[in-house]
Amino acid sequence: MTGSRKKEIGGRLREKREQAGYTREKLGELCSLSPRFIANIELGDSSFSLDSLITVCRVLSCSSDYLLFGGNIDNQAWAETISKIRQLDLKYQEPVEKTMQGLLEAITRAENSS
Repeated sequence: MTGSRKKEIGGRLREKREQAGYTREKLGELCSLSPRFIANIELGDSSFSLDSLITVCRVLSCSSDYLLFGGNIDNQAWAETISKIRQLDLKYQEPVEKTMQGLLEAITRAENSS
């Protein structure tokens, strides 16, 4: 991943953290990450692991799409997708979740190798 891309991601993280009213220390505490690691990401010196990205997105109530790419997502489309998944028989929900996780990991690996 290029340094400029890391800085863009870091800038969006900082923006979301500040909008949430969190210090780096508080966000780190909520995500079980060190404040220094949060600072390194915000400065573009480090990047997220997939697990850290998921945790940060959950705590900040934002999408990984926004943090990684700056894209605006169609919340209605995601709401419809989630609704369809929840309507599935329970035996299908776990495989769908695992498939989505695998897809996210593949996208992250591809992005990190470019």
